[in-house]
Amino acid sequence: MNTPLNKVSLLALSVLGLAITGCHKDDHDTENEVITTVVVHLKSADGAFDKRFTWNDPDGDGGQPPTIENIALVPNKEYNAEVYFYDRSRSPEVNVTKEIEEESDEHLLVYRVIGALNLTITPTDTDTKGRPFRLKTRWTTGAASSGSVRITLRHNPNKLLPNLDETGSVDAEVEFPVRIQ
Repeated sequence: MNTPLNKVSLLALSVLGLAITGCHKDDHDTENEVITTVVVHLKSADGAFDKRFTWNDPDGDGGQPPTIENIALVPNKEYNAEVYFYDRSRSPEVNVTKEIEEESDEHLLVYRVIGALNLTITPTDTDTKGRPFRLKTRWTTGAASSGSVRITLRHNPNKLLPNLDETGSVDAEVEFPVRIQ
């Protein structure tokens, strides 16, 4: 029987169903971060070295080239490293690092040592599920050499895949020249 009450009930159920599914937030629907500045903070294990190195591109892609500080390290040492991300396109600037840490399950840092650089980078942290995150790492230098380190912040990577370093989208990708001398 098709009464007005049944039609109203059916309409109400449909609206309720849409409201429930429309308000559902998928964990992977977060937006990519706006990042104009990346800072690598390196501290030697013995405390003798404590420096920050900056990659800065305040006008973003397509404008002026970024300014990049060269990283100079001592051979045969260990350094604790932490990476910080900022959006300096706004005033005041926004430290995006805290948001990235809070969403560690949805982010992954990937490091590529390029050239003949004698450097090993080892993760020292994980996300909330015990999977790779790599905001904090240990850099171990070998003999004198030079090259660069490319740091990529990936957004929504699939951390269950064996090639997780190539999944998700790119929030930021920077490259620092490095000398071990």
